[in-house]
Parts: sequence; structure tokens; C-alpha cells
Amino acid sequence: MRKRNALLLALMWVLVIACTAGATTVLLLSGRVGRVGETLSRYARLEAIRSTLVEDYYQEVDEDALIEGAIRGMMAALEDPYTFYYTPDELQRHDAQSEGVYSGLGILVQNNADGEIEIIRVYEGGPADAAGAQAGDRIVAVDGVPVSGGSVEELSDAVDRMRGEDGSAVELQLRREGELLKLTLIRGDVHVSNVNSAVLEGNIGYIEIYQFSGDDVEGFCAAMEEMQSAGVRGLVVDLRNNPGGLLTHVVEITDLLLPEGTVVYVENRAGERITYSSDEEYWDIPIVVLINGMSASASEILAAAVQDFDRGALVGARSYGKGIVQSLLVFENDGAGMQYTSATYYTPSGRCIHGTGVSPDFVVETPEGYYNLTGVPDPENDAQLKAALEQLERRMQ
Repeated sequence: MRKRNALLLALMWVLVIACTAGATTVLLLSGRVGRVGETLSRYARLEAIRSTLVEDYYQEVDEDALIEGAIRGMMAALEDPYTFYYTPDELQRHDAQSEGVYSGLGILVQNNADGEIEIIRVYEGGPADAAGAQAGDRIVAVDGVPVSGGSVEELSDAVDRMRGEDGSAVELQLRREGELLKLTLIRGDVHVSNVNSAVLEGNIGYIEIYQFSGDDVEGFCAAMEEMQSAGVRGLVVDLRNNPGGLLTHVVEITDLLLPEGTVVYVENRAGERITYSSDEEYWDIPIVVLINGMSASASEILAAAVQDFDRGALVGARSYGKGIVQSLLVFENDGAGMQYTSATYYTPSGRCIHGTGVSPDFVVETPEGYYNLTGVPDPENDAQLKAALEQLERRMQ
């Protein structure tokens, strides 16, 4: 989940106001001089290492690469998979993917419990779809180089190998149901729609949100308006395998489903709190929310809010348990950036779900290996969706 640095801006504003008083200015400057001296002393060894390598290493070194390596190493030392550095190119790709239009393969991957890289979604019309890739395929090699999802670093390395120039080819070796196969994909434009909707038998609405970014708010609103016109009796919101996204987006969508109140609040380490709320207008219809072990972050905000408001039932499996918020700082001089964990979020009732997740009201596990490859809701074979519809029927009576 990405959040622009509102907390940091607020702190900067406080400092600007404080500096209008002369005496306070002196105190602040005196303190700053002391801190600068302490910082220079602390980082003296880093500079000694840099200068030694630049002057005495047996080959000429790239100083920019040294600095970037030091930055990445500093952030890696936090051992926080959500805190990392973006080069200008990496940040541009990240922003393009957030907007839902980018050049790539058109797949969403995760590292599974077996340490493998698993495709969990193939976007319709993209290069992977055209080549025959399917959700559930395990990626074992990229251009002949074995890859693994055993750690965040290994997964990131594999994703980097799959990136490339528009129009270039990449070979993926996949394992599907025990069989190995090779597919050649041509990188190209991918248009990602983050919402899938349908009206199911019995005039039940179904809205699946893939992630909270891009066109998710527009797609949800459009689906909701169509279903309101059709007079649907109840709604299933499917958040399974949704890894999260933008805080502002999930608050907008949750606001459409909840009455007036707190949707979520975030606190930084200084105890400063920002509260996000819903207004009194909402779609007053029985709802059930589907979650599973890969429903994370923003998905958990919506699910927990529905649960705390007693607005609907949660069906499926315990969610991932990511209850922290990231901020994105962009360096305007060159367009690089850094993402870092800046706050913890809490549900309306004050729960912190980080590391524990959200427990569904009705636990239903999906049979291992089941994947819906059609994109069409399949309550006959999808045990969790079937249970959600049963619970919805009870709430509509």
C-alpha cells in the first residue's frame, strides 16, 4: 500500500511555523549543528571506504553504482520487504503499473509456501495470455536461468529478469500439473482492468477487485451503478488474492459500502494519527466479502471495516496480515525515489492486524490446486464462493 507522505509534510509545516520565533530559531539551529556533526562522524567510515575504493581498487569503479549500492544496503539492513529504493526508471515503471497501463508480460506473480514463483493472474489480451500461460503455473526458469521465490530478493531478481524492452522476447519455463513446458512471450502493452463483475443466478451481484490501483474506483462505481439499475438483491465482494494498493482508493470504495464512521486510522511512531472516514450515504444492500491468505493490506482494510461495522459477513480463509503503511518520497532532482514503512494502521475498532490477519466469520478453504481460469464466477466448483452465496441468502431473508 502506498501513501503520499502526509505525516512528513505535517511535521515540516510545524517546523516552519516554529521557526518564526527568533529564540526558537536559535535553539533549532544549535541543535541542528550538533546533529550534523554527529552524523558526519557516524558516516566517516562509509566515506573512508568509498574513497579507498575510488582511489585504490584494482579497476576503475563507478561511483554512482557505489552510492546506489550503499543506499540499497542501508534500506536492506532494516529487513523490511516494503522498504526499498527506486531508480528513476524503476519508479516510472512502478507508476505506470499503478495506473494500469504498462509494457510487460501481463502476469501477476507471488512466491508460494513452497518457495516457488506462482502465476496467480493472467491479464486478458496480454502477452502471457496470448502465449498460453495460466494461473497456477510455476515459473522455474527465465531465459534458461533457474529462478526461485524462496525470498523477497530472489522473487525480485526473477521479476527483473522478466522485464525488458517493448517488443523483445523472453522464454519462460513453467511447471503445470507436474509437466514442464516452455513458452516464448513477446513483451508488449498490457492494459489492466482491476475490477471484474457479473450478475449471478438469483439476481446476486458479484464484484471482484484484483488490486486497489488504476481503474479500481471507476470500475467499482460503474459495476455498482449497473447492479443498482438491475435491482440486485445482494452483493459478493471478492478480495481473494488481492495484494492491496493505494490507501485512498480502498477508502473511496469502502465509503460506498459503509454508513458514516471511521474506515481506518493510521499512526506513526510519534503517535500522530490520521483518520479516514465514510460519510452517511452508502449502498444499503446485504453483502458478503471473500478473503484468503493472499488478501493483504488494502484488502484487509476493507474486510476489517465491514467486519467491525457488522455490515456483512467475511467468508474464506484468514488474510495475509499486513497492517503497516508505506510512504513514497520522490527526489525531484532526478526522479528517483524511496518507499518506506511510515505508520501502522488500525481497524475501526482499534485492531492492529499486522502479523495476524483478519479472521473470516465463516472459514472455508479452497481445494488445493483449484484455479478459475475463465474469469467467470464458478460457484459450482468454487467452494468459497458457494459458501459466500449461501451466507448472503441467509442475510437477505
